[in-house]
Amino acid sequence: MFNYSEKTQANISFKMLELFRTIKADKETKASAKNVLSVKLSNTLSPERTNLEASDNVKEIYIMDIELNSKEVPTKFFEALNKFINFQILFRLHYKQEIKYMISLKVFTDDKVKILKTFESDWQAELKKEMPLTTKLENVFKSMVAAISHYEFRQDESFEEYANRLAEIKKLSSEIDKQIRMMNAEKQPNIKMALNDKVKEMKRELQRLEG
Repeated sequence: MFNYSEKTQANISFKMLELFRTIKADKETKASAKNVLSVKLSNTLSPERTNLEASDNVKEIYIMDIELNSKEVPTKFFEALNKFINFQILFRLHYKQEIKYMISLKVFTDDKVKILKTFESDWQAELKKEMPLTTKLENVFKSMVAAISHYEFRQDESFEEYANRLAEIKKLSSEIDKQIRMMNAEKQPNIKMALNDKVKEMKRELQRLEG
């Protein structure tokens, strides 16, 4: 996604059997990983390697590459690995020349991991851009999330606030589509106009949430 400095390179490959033992994978998790060819920690973005300030929820960012032999996402394996690692992670799933990015908003309390929301991109060409100019690792991570979700974080918006706002956007977008279908099917002009006014009001609220 970003152009990472050589100082962040880790290049640590994992043997699948050892990885299964480490994350205590059950049969379902192992079966989910049937199309996984390799797993590698490619880069570690830490204060020591980047000179960027850590925060409570972003102490380090791992860049992990998972090579697949099909486009099927190994969901159970991804979830187990993601939950086991107590850092923020950008996963890059590779299939031939395409990449799918996956990233989760995690919060950490009392050594417990809570995953608020997971985002994934379509299969696409690899993104290549410069790291954002910032003094904080958290802002780098937020930029990663925004590149996949297509919604920027607001100034000083917490992970919880962001996740809740995007849930509201999804719910309201669905309701707008529903109201539009009702409006298009309605025959009575007065009801149709009332529905149209309601849709306009909802769209204004959606615009506010998206801004």
